[in-house]
Amino acid sequence: MSWKATTPDAPAVRVARDGAEVVIGYRSTNAGGDVRLPLVIWDSLAGATRAGRLDGLGEAWTPWLSSGGRARLHDGHIELGYGYLHGWGERLPEPVWRALAAGVRAGTLDDLPHADPQELAEVTR
Repeated sequence: MSWKATTPDAPAVRVARDGAEVVIGYRSTNAGGDVRLPLVIWDSLAGATRAGRLDGLGEAWTPWLSSGGRARLHDGHIELGYGYLHGWGERLPEPVWRALAAGVRAGTLDDLPHADPQELAEVTR
């Protein structure tokens, strides 16, 4: 398996690269799915996380990218907005976000592996 688990405590959250995107696959008791972020967005998000700029997210939008990236906690999900006029965005359950942030801070999500097509098909099931 070429995916990286975020932390030993959250093996149901896996992260890998697929070309110029980062794929975040997750499973929990009440949700599952995958989120794809452009690699440049992932790199900026990881940098902001390491710097502590996204600690303590609440309902108010918190900027994390000088060109307009922003994040907030809303209804149990982390909402990410990016792109021109925040025309792009994703939502992640808060526990998934916590696992990602812990993995970024610990350095376990540096140098992400490339996922093969079969693994990508498995994460979307």
